[in-house]
Amino acid sequence: MTQERTEDPSAAEPPPGPVADLFREALPGVQVRAEQCAMDVAITVAREDLHLVMQTAKEDERLAFDFLRSLSGVDHLDELEVVYHLYSYKLGHAAAVKVRCPPDDAHVPTVSHLWETANWHEREAAEMFGFVFDGHPDPRPLLTEEGLGYYMLRKTHPLAEIEAWQEDNLKAAEEAAAQAAAESGAPVDEKARKIEMAQKKAVIIKKAREEARAGGLSGEEEKAAVQAAIKAFEEEGAKADTTPAPAPPKPADDRAAKIALAQKKAAVIKKTREEARGRGASPEEERQAVAEALKALAAEETGGE
Repeated sequence: MTQERTEDPSAAEPPPGPVADLFREALPGVQVRAEQCAMDVAITVAREDLHLVMQTAKEDERLAFDFLRSLSGVDHLDELEVVYHLYSYKLGHAAAVKVRCPPDDAHVPTVSHLWETANWHEREAAEMFGFVFDGHPDPRPLLTEEGLGYYMLRKTHPLAEIEAWQEDNLKAAEEAAAQAAAESGAPVDEKARKIEMAQKKAVIIKKAREEARAGGLSGEEEKAAVQAAIKAFEEEGAKADTTPAPAPPKPADDRAAKIALAQKKAAVIKKTREEARGRGASPEEERQAVAEALKALAAEETGGE
C-alpha cells in the first residue's frame, strides 16, 4: 500500500475543484486537506470531525453521496488509516474520504447507519487491521474466528518475521536449484519458468492494484502504478541475471530456531485463547491476554532485554 504524507489534516484548505469546493461549502467549520486526483478528490479529515463529515456527505444535497463503494484500511506503521470511497448516483461525482488514528487507539465512528454496505466492510477492516468502529451494530469478525489475537494485515503482526524469513528461504532455495541445474548442464524447463514468472507477475499486479485503490487513485493512475510495478519487477529480474550468485542460505540450526520460535508463538496463542475463553473473557480481553502472552514470550526469548 502506498505511503502518503503525514501532515496534520488541517494544514491546508482544499485545492480548487468542484467536489472539494462542495465539501468546503457544506462544512464551513471543518478543516480538511484535499488532493485533486485525475477523476475525483481525496479528502483527509480529523477523526473528531469524521461523523459530521460523513453525515453531511450523505445528507447534504450539494454532496448527496448515496453509495459507499468500498472501505479500505491502510497501515502506515505509525498510524492506521481508513479510506471511504464514495459515489453519488444522483449527482454523478465521486470522492474518497480519509481519516487516521494511532494503532493503539484505533477507534473510528461507524458509518453503518448511513450506508448499509458499511456493515460488512467495517467488520472486515476491524478484524484485519484492528479498527474499532464505535457504534457498529454487529462487531463480530467476518472472516476469522473471534479472539485471533493479532491482525493479519498489520505490518507488525507476530508472525510477520517468520513469513518474511520463509519467503527469503524459498527464494534462496530456488536460486540454489537454478544454479545447480546450470552447473550440471541440465536443460532448463522453459514452460515451468514461464509459469513461475506469470505467477510472480500476478502477485505484483494484485499488490499494486490494492495499494492504488487504498490510496484513492483514479483508474488511469491505478493502471500506471501497475505498469510501473511490472517494469520494476522485470528490471530487477534482468539485473539478477547479471549479478553474482547470492550468499548461501542460512545455517540449518538458524532455520530450526526460527521454526521452533514460530511453533512456540502458535502454542502460546492457542493456550492463552483457551484459558481466556474458559474464564468467560470478552473478545477484547482475550485479544489483550494474547498480546501480553506474546510479549512475555518475546521477553523470555531475549533474556528480558
